[in-house]
Amino acid sequence: MTVLVLTAPDDDTATRVCQALDDRGCAHARMDLGDFPKTLSCTATGPDWTGWLSDGHRELRLSEIRSVYYRRPSGFRFPAHLPAQERRFAAAEARQGLGGLLFCLRVPFVNHPSRIADAELKPAQLQAAADVGFRVPRTLITNDAEEARAFAHETDGRILYKPLTAAFLRTDEVKLVYATLVRADDLDDDAIALSPCQFQAFVPKRHDVRLTAVGRECFATIIHAGSEESYWDWRADYPSLRYEPVAPPDAVAASVTAYLHRFGLVFGCFDFTVDTAGDWWFLECGANAQWGWIEYETGLPIAEAIARQLTGGTT
Repeated sequence: MTVLVLTAPDDDTATRVCQALDDRGCAHARMDLGDFPKTLSCTATGPDWTGWLSDGHRELRLSEIRSVYYRRPSGFRFPAHLPAQERRFAAAEARQGLGGLLFCLRVPFVNHPSRIADAELKPAQLQAAADVGFRVPRTLITNDAEEARAFAHETDGRILYKPLTAAFLRTDEVKLVYATLVRADDLDDDAIALSPCQFQAFVPKRHDVRLTAVGRECFATIIHAGSEESYWDWRADYPSLRYEPVAPPDAVAASVTAYLHRFGLVFGCFDFTVDTAGDWWFLECGANAQWGWIEYETGLPIAEAIARQLTGGTT
C-alpha cells in the first residue's frame, strides 16, 4: 500500500513528510496536479472507481492508495496555444474528473481539500473558535467606513486590519498583505467600501504562539518578535524572530482537538496571541498552512506525527 503525496515539486515541507515516510519504511508516491495533462494522466471505471494514476514514471492503482497527504499541489497547466475559453473549460473538466476521482477516495486525508475549503472561511473560524472555548478578540467585518471608525473608538482608538485571505499584492515584486495597526482617522471610505474588511480589537501581548496540531498531538512554539514590524504580524520580519517550544495549557489543547473535529480536520496550524496576563487568544487556523520552518527552528517532530497519521500509526 502507498501514501499519495499531492504537492508541488519544490515544496520542502512535503519533502519532510516524504522523508518521515521513508524512515518508517512506508511506500509513497509524490505527484503534482500541475503535471496534468502533460505527464500526469488517469483512467478509472465506476461507480466503484477502479483504475490508476500515471505520472509518466510509474502507474499507481487507486486501490493501492492507503492515504493522501494533500499539500498545496500546483494548478493544472494546459498548452499555451489553447484559447482562454478552452483552457477554462479544460480546467473545469479536470477539477471535476481528476479532482473528483481523487477526492472521493475512501481513504484518510491530511487534510481533505473539501474540509480545507470549509475551514478557510474566517467568520466560520472565529465562530467555531468561540464555540469550542477559545478566547477570541472582538471582531468587525464591514465595508462601511463609519462602522469601522465607530468600532475603533469603542476599542480605545486602535484596531488591527487583517485580510480575510492570504492576500498578495503583485507590483514589481510579490508582497503579502500583513496585519496592520490602524486608528479611526486612518480609515479610507472609498477603500473600505470596495470589499468586506476585517478589523479586530488589539490584544496587548507578551508574545505569539504557533501551535501545529496533528490528530491529538500539539506542537506549540512561542514566537518572540524582534522588531516593531514583527510585533504586529510576525510574518513581516522572519529574520528578527526567536522560537521557544512550549507546552500548551490543557484547556487550549482540548479546544484545539474540538476545533479540528468541528471542521473534520486532522491537521491545523493555530495562531494565538498570549496577553500580558498569560491568557491565550485565538487568531486563526490554517488547515493547510506552512510548518516546515517551525520544525527546522525547533526540532519538533511534526513530520513524523503526520507520517503516523498517514500510516495509521504503523509501518
